[in-house]
Amino acid sequence: MKSLLFKKRNPIYVYAFLLAISPGPALGMTLENALMQSLKTSNKVASSREGWVAARESIFASGSTKETSFKYSGSTSLTEADSGSGYKSSDSYSNKITMSRNLYDGGQSKENRLKAEISLQRTTAQYKGTEQGVILETVQSFLGLIKSRQEYELQTKNLDRLKQHVTAAEVRVSQGTDTLTSLAEAKARFARARADTALAKAQLESSDDSFVKLTGVSSATEIKFPELLNVKQMLPETIGLAEELALKNNPSVLTAMAAEKAASQDLVITKTKQNSTVAFSLSATDGKSSDSLAASLTLSAPLYATNSTTSNARKTVALHSKSMIDLREALSAAKLKARAAFRDWDAVKITSNAVEAEVEASRLVQKGVSNEVKYGLKTTLDMLDAEKSFSEAELRLVKANHDEILAEFELISAVGKLTLENLGLGNPLIPLDEIPRPKNPL
Repeated sequence: MKSLLFKKRNPIYVYAFLLAISPGPALGMTLENALMQSLKTSNKVASSREGWVAARESIFASGSTKETSFKYSGSTSLTEADSGSGYKSSDSYSNKITMSRNLYDGGQSKENRLKAEISLQRTTAQYKGTEQGVILETVQSFLGLIKSRQEYELQTKNLDRLKQHVTAAEVRVSQGTDTLTSLAEAKARFARARADTALAKAQLESSDDSFVKLTGVSSATEIKFPELLNVKQMLPETIGLAEELALKNNPSVLTAMAAEKAASQDLVITKTKQNSTVAFSLSATDGKSSDSLAASLTLSAPLYATNSTTSNARKTVALHSKSMIDLREALSAAKLKARAAFRDWDAVKITSNAVEAEVEASRLVQKGVSNEVKYGLKTTLDMLDAEKSFSEAELRLVKANHDEILAEFELISAVGKLTLENLGLGNPLIPLDEIPRPKNPL
């Protein structure tokens, strides 16, 4: 079941926002299609996914301190020596294979794996933030394209209407039923309308370019009315709930939390590196003069901390302090962003309702003035003013409806809920944990 992004409105106002959606030469592009396309073509998403794969590989590499290693070394020599009665040759060779392994690494592998897992959590949160950012950017572009198309259409219609007024005014002046002042006013309004139409066209072309960049879809594609699942249901009912959700789900907060955990784990790893280790090695040597087999058990422990060790430890402490400060800042920023997004959403709803009422009133005024002009109670300039007011109100309604929908998505983004899953859509990309491991280059 799909729910419209718009609230139930007077059909007149819904139609007003859809004026720009005229039949196009290509298949219709829905917001769902646009989101799918943008995620598939986004370099930001692709880069973030590769970063996640790299972070996952760190988990596999975290046990390096307890891995068994095999090494081979070989040497050969040839000597020519003068013994007094001529040169004599002698040669030797040696082949050695050594197997070594830490029987006990002081707990380093365990702590390194935990650090790698925390880093993967951090990378996952960063990826969610990237994906959410691309989704919001696509929504902005999609709605912006609809808005730009409608504004251009309204400006074009207004330009045609004013051109007709200029023609009619010229006829009336030639017949002596109107003044040159009225004609000059009509021409001035027409000139301003031409400039506004040119600006609207430039904005439309820029919106087209942005949409094509994000989705890779031709700007000639028909844009269909946006429908999505669960949009209304995800909106928090109160500003307090918005703040609470942001602290739990905002990717920036989750990233900062994971970063603080990783920095804290670095402190543990720094201390663990000072623990004793027990290593075992076994080597076999094949030489010209003799063969040998040797085994050794080595206990290692640092006697004192060097200057570099101490400095690195202090650096780790400072980085942990920094991560705690960053976390406090992330929490504070998420709270403020959620509260501001909720207030903006609440404000644009009121604005939208007010502009709807303004459009309806302007429409009635325009009709009334038009009738009064017929009976000589109003002048042509009065009619131009009424039509101008109605045209401007229509443009404000376009912006108000656009702002209201966009504010909904920005609020959902601020509370960390703007995901394809929450929107009720399928993900065009394979899940992160199903991405195959990279090919071994060695």
